[in-house]
Amino acid sequence: MEGAWLDISVPFGEEPSQEGAGEASRVALPENSAEQAEWLKRAAWMGTYVTAPPSLELDLEDTERLPLTATVGKARVLLLDDVDCIRADSLAEYEPRAGERLLLRTRNSQREWWKRPHGEDFVRLSDAAARLLIERQVACVGVDYVSRSGFHADGVAVHQTLREAGVWIIEGLDLSDVKVGVHELVCLPLNVKAEWGSPARALLRALRDPAAG
Repeated sequence: MEGAWLDISVPFGEEPSQEGAGEASRVALPENSAEQAEWLKRAAWMGTYVTAPPSLELDLEDTERLPLTATVGKARVLLLDDVDCIRADSLAEYEPRAGERLLLRTRNSQREWWKRPHGEDFVRLSDAAARLLIERQVACVGVDYVSRSGFHADGVAVHQTLREAGVWIIEGLDLSDVKVGVHELVCLPLNVKAEWGSPARALLRALRDPAAG
């Protein structure tokens, strides 16, 4: 039978602190409505969020065109524990397929990255790995870090490469309690206008292996 639903989201408004600042910071919501709108645009990358390809920006006019199946349905969780980054050869071993939703679990998830200062030792997706995902035409990629935070200088560049190729991205996932294998994913972004992306709640549950009987 299927497993229990697991919340793999990082709380909205939670972001890693700056180096030496100690714990993660919670950003207070302004009282003024106009300032709240601006705050939301900037806060889109706090916690777990979804970014869309440029032609399908998450805004109020385009929501009817969003293919929500990109972030809802079967997803494969892959274990990629390279020392410094997710390499293309490591990713190729899992044989990514066209239309797949892939969640990439690294050692980031074991460290509660959203409670730690920014650093240079976060596992990230390499440019070659990103291009492999594009070549294999995957529909969605989920990662357990946030490239927007600038953990590495090329983080945003890799992020943009995927977006421009039409790949949906779920960033800021907590995959610490998730096992490798096939799961059912439900990840829905908010229906809001926001810069870069939209905050989201992501749920996952393991699916029964048909071979197990």
